[in-house]
Amino acid sequence: MVNRILRASVPTLAVLSLICLMTVPMGAITLRFGHSTAATDKSQNHIFAVKFAELAEEYSNGEIEIKIFPSNQLGSEQDRVQKIRLQSKVMTSVAISNLAPFAESAGVYSLPYLFSSTEDVFKLLNGPFAETIQERVSKEAGLRILGYLVTDFRVLTNSKKPICKISDLQGLKIRVTKNPLRLGTFKAWGATPIPMAWSEVFTALQQGVIDGQENPIITNYANNFQEVQKYITLIHYNHWIAPVLIGEQAYGKLSPTVQLALNRAVEDAALHERAWAREYTAKALQALKDAGMEVCVPEDEEVWRDSARSVWPQFYDLVGGKDLVDEALASLAE
Repeated sequence: MVNRILRASVPTLAVLSLICLMTVPMGAITLRFGHSTAATDKSQNHIFAVKFAELAEEYSNGEIEIKIFPSNQLGSEQDRVQKIRLQSKVMTSVAISNLAPFAESAGVYSLPYLFSSTEDVFKLLNGPFAETIQERVSKEAGLRILGYLVTDFRVLTNSKKPICKISDLQGLKIRVTKNPLRLGTFKAWGATPIPMAWSEVFTALQQGVIDGQENPIITNYANNFQEVQKYITLIHYNHWIAPVLIGEQAYGKLSPTVQLALNRAVEDAALHERAWAREYTAKALQALKDAGMEVCVPEDEEVWRDSARSVWPQFYDLVGGKDLVDEALASLAE
């Protein structure tokens, strides 16, 4: 079976129908998987999606067909989360901050400076704490987390000047996701955070509507931000984590055999994505440097950390409560 990546320009409906009849076995389950980035080998989302589609077909003996919709073809990340809650045959991966509006407990992963390393991330995602989050997300939003994509820490880029200490950030207009935690963090740092849809970011940077944005190194390179940004600041305030989601009701309607195949495909494809990300992040950073971007490591990251953590109490109610935060911290300390 051929995994088809749907694009804006497609063959006629008649030809598509013929292909489907030829390639999809009778009784096959077709799921649409949407993600935000382009269909390239620079995209962590797409690297995962292609491997996931391949493994889902293999592990289910052809019972599962995954159709991939890159570049927000199924809507923005929050649109897709909502779509999954209403439609039974849609899956997606979204940044954790875009799941939080529907399942507040997931927002705990977005607390600034919760993690000090990627190892910390896996300590939570691979332990009992992740089970707590799954139970809460199921109750709060009717969604099942099948796994997580993980790349690296989100870094700060801008077009104005090197940001090597927190005071350098004063007054700069930085695009963030529409997430109260992100807004509060950048305000605490003295920046002017601008919530903006991802699809608008490159043009806004190009036109000077915003000065900068924050995303992992891989995302910066995949979206050619070196064309509109000059400076990179390597901070460690937030780690890019993207849950792979399906609706609980949709998942419950699948046979145990198909559920097992789907779970296994997500798990193995996520491991594939993580291995790729570890290797590709270093290559992407070097490519950005070669393109002329200047990199700064803040001398005062403890100041950034203390300032960001000072906003935590304002948002306990938006991340599942202080008890959940304490549980996360206790798990990290073990």
